[in-house]
Formats: sequence, structure tokens, C-alpha cells
Amino acid sequence: MIVGADEAVRSTRAGVEAVLAFLPVFEDPRFLPEVVVAEEEGWTLEQYTDEVYEFERTLYRAGFIVQFDWSRWEPEAFRYYRDPSLLETADCGVLRRLLTFHIRKNVVCEGHLACMLREGEIQGILRRLAALIDETDGADTTPPATLP
Repeated sequence: MIVGADEAVRSTRAGVEAVLAFLPVFEDPRFLPEVVVAEEEGWTLEQYTDEVYEFERTLYRAGFIVQFDWSRWEPEAFRYYRDPSLLETADCGVLRRLLTFHIRKNVVCEGHLACMLREGEIQGILRRLAALIDETDGADTTPPATLP
């Protein structure tokens, strides 16, 4: 079982930049999170693209997937989904929780991550992360990862 990072530990600037490298890929209008790998008898088998799998691996390596009870946090995650304007004030800790929620939710609800990518939810989280980095004054670490 893969375990996430400690929420109190900050991600490095290099880790944040590695995660943000996916934003232009996901914002490309030609980007599709899934590809059809087989069709038979009315069933379609889809698989995530290499970019999506690499994004997930990068989130883990960069410490963006954190240890917390994500399933109990689902109502909070869906507040951000229903009202994207809430992202405008989200800190890095909330963004890490949101990314963790969507990655872990995809394990129990196949296709969740693809849906969040198609609807722009993941892109919105990454845009907010980019804005937080732009607000820093060249420091070597991201804004605090702990929740208020």
C-alpha cells in the first residue's frame, strides 16, 4: 500500500514545479485523460493516458498526496467542486488535500479522476497552486502546507 506524505511537511519548490508541469498538458484542448483500449459487445474499456499516470506518480513523489482521512473530508472537497471560487483563497494545505481526495477517490470510484480532468477541476487546483507560487518572493519552498 502506498502511503502519502505527512501533511505538516512542506513540498519542495522542485516538487511543486514538477506538479505544475502538467498544467499546460491538461489545459490543451486536445488533451483526453482516457483512451479506448478495447470495445466488445457494447462495452468500452478505457485506460488513462500516460500523462495521467505520470501525474499521479509525480503527486506522490512531490509529497502532494498526504495522509489524512480523505473519505471523511469528502463533503469539504465537494464544496470546492460546487463552488470553484473557493479555490481563490485556498492555501497549499487545502490544495494538497483536494489532490489527495481526487486521486484516492479514483481508486474506489473508477473514472473519477478523468471526470475531474474533463470538467477542469484538477486544472483549477493547479492554477491556484501556480498563483500561490507566483505570490512567493522566490523562496525555496512552497507556502505553508499546514491547514489554518
